[in-house]
Amino acid sequence: MSRSKSSIFFIGVLVAALVLTSCGTGGNAPAAGQVAAPTAGAAAAPSTGPWKIAYVPTQIGQPVTLAWGKGLESVFKQNPSVAYQAFDGQMKADNQVTIIEDLINQGYSLIVLQPVDAAALSAVVQKAESKGIPVITLNTPVQAKHTAVVQMADTEAGYAVGVEMCKQLGNQGNVAIIQSPPGAILGVNREKGFREALAKVCPDVKIVGAQNGEWNKDKAIAIMNAFLQSNDKLDGVFAVNDIMAEGAMVAAESAGRLDQVKIWGANGQSSALKLIEEGKLAGTAYNDSIAQGMVAGNLAMYLLTGGGGPSDAPSTGVIKISPFAATKETVNQIPESGRW
Repeated sequence: MSRSKSSIFFIGVLVAALVLTSCGTGGNAPAAGQVAAPTAGAAAAPSTGPWKIAYVPTQIGQPVTLAWGKGLESVFKQNPSVAYQAFDGQMKADNQVTIIEDLINQGYSLIVLQPVDAAALSAVVQKAESKGIPVITLNTPVQAKHTAVVQMADTEAGYAVGVEMCKQLGNQGNVAIIQSPPGAILGVNREKGFREALAKVCPDVKIVGAQNGEWNKDKAIAIMNAFLQSNDKLDGVFAVNDIMAEGAMVAAESAGRLDQVKIWGANGQSSALKLIEEGKLAGTAYNDSIAQGMVAGNLAMYLLTGGGGPSDAPSTGVIKISPFAATKETVNQIPESGRW
């Protein structure tokens, strides 16, 4: 399904019933997503703006945050009543808290947030919503109830990686995990799904190590070096994002053991897809992050033009984007327009 059709479908879901639904292409092709739509706030008079919308990712400049920004901008630039600005969280929860406090004081209309830490950002998100400012999180929801999260189906992504790695290893061997920070629920759930797949599909595969790579390539290189030094036989590694997977690849290649280790990432940035095509990475859980940004942008406009504030639903609305296991055999199914 194309991005435009996915966005139209999503808005249709919101307007028609705001109920659980899904869409996708089936088979092995990349799917558009599975949607559990948030319930809108109380009815209000339609609004025509103007609106100020902020985007606060963990760090501006990373492939996935740039892709989300591209998707958001493609929606907001269609409406001249939107003033849109991105703010750099610099991978620090304290920075994001300060930024959001300032946005509240400046009377922003809506905030799109990728929190560094789900717990640390909860209080300020609650404060924003109490002031009538809807907050949409990307990939990692804060712990407090808020309007919506638009995320890759994280547990499912980890599970898909586990299933594919089991096949590649012939259901036996030693594997390790390069983890996310403990407060990053997205990474925690990807690891959870991966472990569940190994336990169910290939219980003879042993997890010999797991360390926090802090979403950082250099940190992942150091961790992978340690894994290689402590394990004469290491058959697979799951790094819960592509940046860390690329770090693991660098370390394995430097040690002359890249051909011995199946290294997987998650997100599906274009540099990782290229390394898969070259045979240097075994695969990634691909997500069309530009389309994900567009879905978040369309949700923002639906909320703002409807005149409502934050959702009054009893729990956070969840919009899930279905993962796609990209391997050397399947990566060519991802078109150039879907590479970011």
